[in-house]
Amino acid sequence: EGRADKDATFLKNIKEVKDATGKKVLEAEKLTVAQAKAIINQASSDGKGKPLFCIHGFNVQPRTHLKTIKEATLDTFNKGKFMPIPVMWPSGKAGRGLGKYFYFTDRKTSTGAGNGFKSLKKALDSFPSKSLIAHSMGNRVLRYAADAKFKFDNIFMVAADVQHNIFNKDYINSGKTTDEDRRELQGMKICSMLTSTNGKPKGKVYVLTNGADIALNVSRFIKLKLKSRLGAIGAHYRRNWAGFWTEDKKVTHPDIVDCIENVGCNSKLNLMEKTAHSYQFYPQIVPTYQEKHF
Repeated sequence: EGRADKDATFLKNIKEVKDATGKKVLEAEKLTVAQAKAIINQASSDGKGKPLFCIHGFNVQPRTHLKTIKEATLDTFNKGKFMPIPVMWPSGKAGRGLGKYFYFTDRKTSTGAGNGFKSLKKALDSFPSKSLIAHSMGNRVLRYAADAKFKFDNIFMVAADVQHNIFNKDYINSGKTTDEDRRELQGMKICSMLTSTNGKPKGKVYVLTNGADIALNVSRFIKLKLKSRLGAIGAHYRRNWAGFWTEDKKVTHPDIVDCIENVGCNSKLNLMEKTAHSYQFYPQIVPTYQEKHF
């Protein structure tokens, strides 16, 4: 619990303890940027750490996110290439299912969490090579943290619970054109976070999708706006005359169209996983991050 916009910091030795009332809480040691960098560098075979910052989705408890990252690190990630670093933000209290209460409270919290994430800029700048994964509503945190001052080699938007047209030129050009902070510009700002060489991005914003994602297909109805989600549709899509989705890069803003690439994941999922939403660390998905990393 706590303010979502509170300054972020690095932690280590996170463990569960009981407070004076017997309530289970997490306790950790704070790290300076230099200490955190040393730990990450040690995990790299060449001594030059390449962190992969991982923002979780909605209604995820810190214990769960930490456990997920730990298991993924041990089971599927090549630590010599990069090291997954969990990024935690105040998400809904413990609960089950896709409850409206947790969904809407987390949507509200994610705005402040994005602003809080910005406080890590100085720390993140100490890593010349780094990438970012945002899962589900974590992509909403990314929207509000988006700033050209942040730089990542690659950004992976997995099962993104944001509107599908966030990169579309019609959406970006809508609203008050004089307001540089308007939400319509957030898609552009996400792309501006890519590390560049000679004015051109080195990497890309990869949109990982699953058209059968049950959580995202429910999400559009929970919001009552029936707006399809990016993680279910992908970028560069519009409906054709028959109402079916068709890829058309002309709908994407021309300044960022080459920075965005869809990665379809449904074909990589087995029969029992076809409607999965939290597939970001499945063994068959992790190679996507490894192959794109440089």
